[in-house]
Amino acid sequence: RVRFRYKQWYQRRVRGQHYFKQINLSPAMDPNLTTDEIVETLSLIPHFEGGFFRETFRDPMVVDGDRTLVSYIYYMLTPTTPNTYWVRNKSPHMHLWHGGSSQVHLFIHPDGSLTKHRLGPDLKNGEEMQVLSPGNVWKLSYTTDQTKWSIITECVCPGWEERDFEYGDADSLSAEYPQHEDIIRQYCKKKDN
Repeated sequence: RVRFRYKQWYQRRVRGQHYFKQINLSPAMDPNLTTDEIVETLSLIPHFEGGFFRETFRDPMVVDGDRTLVSYIYYMLTPTTPNTYWVRNKSPHMHLWHGGSSQVHLFIHPDGSLTKHRLGPDLKNGEEMQVLSPGNVWKLSYTTDQTKWSIITECVCPGWEERDFEYGDADSLSAEYPQHEDIIRQYCKKKDN
């Protein structure tokens, strides 16, 4: 009975309204593609944190009055923007690796602990194909090979909203987490940017 209800929901919500644009991305994605070829093929646009992105799905279903249930984007770091900045989001983000360089994801948790995750295809050496970024943690990511692009999908639930996002301030974060001051200052967005 539950499977039948899910199938009805899936046919009505996804197939019936054609939310997804089918694009073939897989771990076998051609590593010889250039940044420009990927940007053009996937219709990516510049992201305010650096790199490129495109929202591929935003569920029309809402929760908590005005929040979309879930949203997805492609997000690509490039040799000219191989890292993000320290940011905090209200909602958890699931990151799914598609191709190019592996990525490192760092999280500073409210208790001050720092965790490190490697997102990529090298499972034998500790990389993961999916990395969950919890809500309300400070996070950043960077490519392990800064001469290559790296493309992932971010799934955000509830969906991403600008009001839930903030850049880290180097002075404030360093005062709160002095044990991580070096890496905080290295990756915080400069106030003049």
